Amino acid sequence: MNKITKKLFCYFAALLVFFAVIAFAGFSLALSYHTYQNHTQELKKRAETIAARLEDFMETSGPKQGRKAYLRFLDDIAMADVYIVSVDGGPFSYGQHFAATNTPPKAAAEFAAHVFESGEYEYSREKEAGKYVFFAGMPVNINGQAVAAVVIRDTADTGHDGLVPAISVLAGCLVITLMISVIFSVFLSRRFILPIQKIARTVKELASGNYVTATAVRDKTELGELASEIDFLAEKLEAARLESSRLEQMQKDYISNISHELRTPVTVIRSSLEAVCDGVVKGEKAVEYQKQVLAESISLQRLINDMLELSRLQNKDFPIEKENMDLLLALEDAVRAVRVIAAKKSISILYQKPEGEWLMYGDYGRLRQMFVAALDNAIKYSPDGQQVVVEARAQADGVLISIRDHGCGIPPEDMQNIFMRFYRSRQGNKKGSGLGLAIIKSIAERHGIEVRLESALQEGTNALFSLAADKML
Repeated sequence: MNKITKKLFCYFAALLVFFAVIAFAGFSLALSYHTYQNHTQELKKRAETIAARLEDFMETSGPKQGRKAYLRFLDDIAMADVYIVSVDGGPFSYGQHFAATNTPPKAAAEFAAHVFESGEYEYSREKEAGKYVFFAGMPVNINGQAVAAVVIRDTADTGHDGLVPAISVLAGCLVITLMISVIFSVFLSRRFILPIQKIARTVKELASGNYVTATAVRDKTELGELASEIDFLAEKLEAARLESSRLEQMQKDYISNISHELRTPVTVIRSSLEAVCDGVVKGEKAVEYQKQVLAESISLQRLINDMLELSRLQNKDFPIEKENMDLLLALEDAVRAVRVIAAKKSISILYQKPEGEWLMYGDYGRLRQMFVAALDNAIKYSPDGQQVVVEARAQADGVLISIRDHGCGIPPEDMQNIFMRFYRSRQGNKKGSGLGLAIIKSIAERHGIEVRLESALQEGTNALFSLAADKML
């Protein structure tokens, strides 16, 4: 028997004993009261019968021997002590052949005086030596005049002998009920314990690191609510585990990408310098190798600068120089800066500045850098002779800036990872550090700007920057 079953049984047993005591006490009181009422009614009935019989004997003529016999056996007839008391307190006599045989004791004589005084039935109860003594009295009237009083003295035991059968019945019922309660408590405990055991097993699984688990408890009580919360916790822990695994994999990929991005230019620089130093290449070929070393050094420097820049931007404690500024002015400055790059591919940039100012609190240089990076991507992935469209328009909930190209587009499977560090879509096959979009995202987040990409293969990509109205001055 488990602990809960023992507790339930003890609770049931305690309640049963308590109710049994209450029931026994109530039953005892009810039985005593009922017995008392029946006894008083019986004594009254006997007293009235004897008094009526005596009145008949005195008012009518009849066999004298029958009267004497009746008086002699009054105690047996009444099944108690019967006294016929006269007005003066002595034994009553009426004529030669009608006389009481018992001399009334003092208590009976005193009680008879009350009967004569009231002129009707009287009843009293006294306690003597652990027993109740009952007196019942009825006047005997002749011609409307009380000439005698019938006094019946009876005793009743105040012990518990009369309650023994009741106690036996209650005890038997209690034993049977206790046996039933054991079965019932075991049944109830199993119903309670089963969901608790399931919850305990689930918690152990969670503690061991298995988050793909559930209690499978369906209950409308508090246990069901607890099970639901644990199931919800398991789902959250599993989601956190997957997210942790994803971040861990991202960290591994990040380190791998850094190693790859750094290894390539370093390898080229080393091999080129070794060839020059060993005299393998000379003359114009050596100059070509030197130019290649310079180009790789510049690329390596750009990569390191981008990594440092991204690290600073993603550090929330790294301050940026914010002030009241015009967002349209930063966009116009960025467009002007990339026109030279666009001209090399015969790409035109279509931008018409809207009227007014879009004032906000931000870092002018960082926002210009964000737009330059977005425009540079648009130019890089656009075919020669195409057009990049820059649009700025006000909306009901803020402002929106769109930079749209007509390049190769981004595959749908790459869209969810496109803002990750070192991630490059395979569709474009362009050189770069893979940090441009990550830097754009970081700058936008530091200014409360939402950035997203819309793209379709072979149709182009649209970079959207939206700023809520409450972020503007």
